[in-house]
Amino acid sequence: MERGKSSLQGVGVPSLQGVGVPSGVVDQGVSQGAAAGTALPPLRKRKPNASGSRKTSTVWEEFNILPDEPEPIAACKHCHKRYRCDPKTHGTSNMLAHSKVCYKNPALLLKDPNQTNLVSGEGGFLVPTSQRFNAAACRKAINTFVILDEHSFRVVEGVGFKQMCKQLQPQMAIPTRRTVARDCFQLYLAEKSRLKAFFKSDCTRVALTTDCWTSIQNLSYMATTAHFIDTAWKYQKKIISFSLVPNHKGDTIGMKVEDVLREWGLRKVSTITLDNATANDVAVSYLDRRLKSKNALLGVGDYLHMRCAAHVLNLVVRDGEKEHEGSIESVRTAVRFVRSSPQRAMKFKECVELAGITCKKKLCLDVSTRWNSTYLMLDAAEKFEAAFDNMIDEDPGYIEYFDLLTGPPVLRIGKKLGLLWFSYKPSMRQPKCFQLRKKCPCI
Repeated sequence: MERGKSSLQGVGVPSLQGVGVPSGVVDQGVSQGAAAGTALPPLRKRKPNASGSRKTSTVWEEFNILPDEPEPIAACKHCHKRYRCDPKTHGTSNMLAHSKVCYKNPALLLKDPNQTNLVSGEGGFLVPTSQRFNAAACRKAINTFVILDEHSFRVVEGVGFKQMCKQLQPQMAIPTRRTVARDCFQLYLAEKSRLKAFFKSDCTRVALTTDCWTSIQNLSYMATTAHFIDTAWKYQKKIISFSLVPNHKGDTIGMKVEDVLREWGLRKVSTITLDNATANDVAVSYLDRRLKSKNALLGVGDYLHMRCAAHVLNLVVRDGEKEHEGSIESVRTAVRFVRSSPQRAMKFKECVELAGITCKKKLCLDVSTRWNSTYLMLDAAEKFEAAFDNMIDEDPGYIEYFDLLTGPPVLRIGKKLGLLWFSYKPSMRQPKCFQLRKKCPCI
């Protein structure tokens, strides 16, 4: 009897002493418990489906099981995304979660949300909207961001970019750089097809501009831009070719432009704008012969070759700079001296403060192939002319640097700057007419 009592007390049965229950009843109950022991009732086994293949979850209304797979795989009926669906190792939770956010499910697109959201509208005002999260639109926005702002594909893998996207839209899955590269290429192909269709159906004539240059890797490139009027009578320009060329010979340029016209299906050309170079004259002669045979020129092709105005202006300015070459070289030497080391830049800053100059511009050096950079260099240096005069007394190395290169540092920038201003101002003037108000019969 004591053994039975101890076994019951071990499983948490309270003592019955002092409760007023007859001892016989207690002894009888304890004896029955001792006989039963601590055995638990057997677990119920789940009854298998009668058919063996019936699916009870509602998620199977949106998924199909793929045949001929080594393991059970289910695919979404709308976006064809695949999930493992082995009932022994996988449930249906992941498929159920996908069915609630599938961006190709028409039922979700037509479903009215319970609550509208506030988004920024025109003018910065908040407006209510019922727009749902669209993963495809977000992914396309990332591709557009990379292309327009000229970022590397690796920008999407940055920690800061991921944190920003997580705050903007927690549901958005950040693609990898390889995915962005593939998406950008597909976006390029789609835009190219759309532009080709426009050229084939709506565009009647285009004007071309080409430019050739050699990179620091000693590779020759050529870019071709098409200028045209769209169906809304607005001026448009599109880069239709950016490719390597073996050399800058005239025949090579002409054949490359002809290949571009053939690739894009452009049948009529109004003008071709190139630099004033002998090779470009040869290229235009080649294109004139080829396009005349196809009746693709405007009139008889007398105005096919348009001389680049910026290149002509560059030649004029460079020729005029020769009269002030010594003075401009003095300014260039002074700017190069200040920018050559942090110590010299700090000394120049002290001279600027001593002269009481409050201008916030920074000194810059010009580039030999860009005459307008010479104007920008003179324009910035002219603001600090008094500081350069102070450098003569404050820094002995300044005089030695000039004596070694160009002679005494005499800077009189105002006159040279005024001469260049008359050339710089028209070069920076942008065309004001971007929309035609009157139809031109020659287009």
